[in-house]
Amino acid sequence: MPIPVVICDDSSFARKQVARALPNGWDITLSFATNGREGIEAIREGKGDILFLDLQMPDMDGFEVLEAIRRENLQTLPIVISGDIQEESQKRVKSLGAVAFVKKPVDAPELSAILDSYGVLSILETPMEEVREDSVTFEDWVQEISNISMGRAADLLAQFIDESIELSIPKVRLLEPVELDMMLASSSKRGISHVSQGFIGSGVFGETLIIFHDINFSELSKLMNYSQELDGDGEMELLMGLSNILSGSFLKEIAELLTVNFSFGHPRISSSGLGYDELEHREIAPSEKVLSIHINYAIGKNKVECEQLILFPQEALSALRSKASYILEKR
Repeated sequence: MPIPVVICDDSSFARKQVARALPNGWDITLSFATNGREGIEAIREGKGDILFLDLQMPDMDGFEVLEAIRRENLQTLPIVISGDIQEESQKRVKSLGAVAFVKKPVDAPELSAILDSYGVLSILETPMEEVREDSVTFEDWVQEISNISMGRAADLLAQFIDESIELSIPKVRLLEPVELDMMLASSSKRGISHVSQGFIGSGVFGETLIIFHDINFSELSKLMNYSQELDGDGEMELLMGLSNILSGSFLKEIAELLTVNFSFGHPRISSSGLGYDELEHREIAPSEKVLSIHINYAIGKNKVECEQLILFPQEALSALRSKASYILEKR
């Protein structure tokens, strides 16, 4: 008898990746859920003896799904597949009943080994039917690679400060000039300073900005193990150090996912309002649409907050779309 399996992830690209990583010929009936509430409902309906679960989702995240499974004593084998690879997140999902944690992007042999260890692989002589899912949009693909890159950046910072990072779902939008101008103005009002850095490689280029909010520098210095005097130069050094970890690791990971090598501009810090003249790439100008990735971080127990903007100008989008087309065709 086929095993009912649910893949629960808000990203159609991620759902397809997981589905294609499942063992060929596995005797299952496959269902998809786009958020935690749909996932729980599918389990209640008997569609999810095995659950592949993302963590960062709108409406009801993966942690809340695991809590609901435990609270309602639902019968399922939950396997978390997430870009949030922080040790604290992995410990938390295990404590909530997940039987395994798999890092995104999913590795097919690793997934098969986990399933085999629980004795749930029933292999047929005929291949599993072709996965039928909604088509993946360019924006959905960008969100998923941003989610993975964000998780790696947060994990590196979490190891450095020995505290966990609360992550948001990356927001991907193609912005009109007036919308970008409003976003920069809004960030300026909420941020006390920002660090910007340009990047370029294989026709893909853009700008990343880390925007800091009402920073408690005393708390931040403890998190960053900073022992120097907290004068103006010391505060700027702290912000630059934090920015280097988040921006550097994010861009390194996204470059690997895009199979490009980025060259980086010199990071610049400013306490003035954000504007087009602050950006290294002047192609990001108020005349064309710009692809924006927006991420929020809450760092440590006291939730030191900052946000990250990654901007790709119109001129870079054709190269980025070509990368997406090539990767999606391989999937």
